[in-house]
Amino acid sequence: MIQFYKPNSQNTGTAFGFRVGTQGKNDEPCLYMTAVKQASWNAKKRSGSFSANAKNPDKSAIIKFNEFEIGGFIYAVEKYEKFGAFHSFDDNSTGISLSPYSKKDGTKAFSFTITRNSSNKFGMGIEMSEAYCLCQYFKYVLNEIFTYRSNLK
Repeated sequence: MIQFYKPNSQNTGTAFGFRVGTQGKNDEPCLYMTAVKQASWNAKKRSGSFSANAKNPDKSAIIKFNEFEIGGFIYAVEKYEKFGAFHSFDDNSTGISLSPYSKKDGTKAFSFTITRNSSNKFGMGIEMSEAYCLCQYFKYVLNEIFTYRSNLK
């Protein structure tokens, strides 16, 4: 599992988590992402909390990525390009976007945004070092998927 916690004093931060899970009727590995909006800010400790929003469907989201979307993320990070995907499930439509940008000091980074039903947004900046770690984790997940499939014979 890999997690990113990006709280801020405006209480508008987001936490993203990625984990290998299993899907549906079989035990095939897949990638799940959780997104949670910041719930509180402690000014004395200069820390934020997300746990109060983890089970609130208006302030959290769970997304399952397929192997081609995982590949798209990897490609985008390695080539410093944009990746986008769209999911529709029940009454929810979700847009996923990983976009490169340059910070004020010229440093390269990515903006990672999840938008559910056009208005419910979860987003954060991802530093290049974080993007690289995420990319390596995604490669691990792809390996798990392909290993599982090759053992089905």
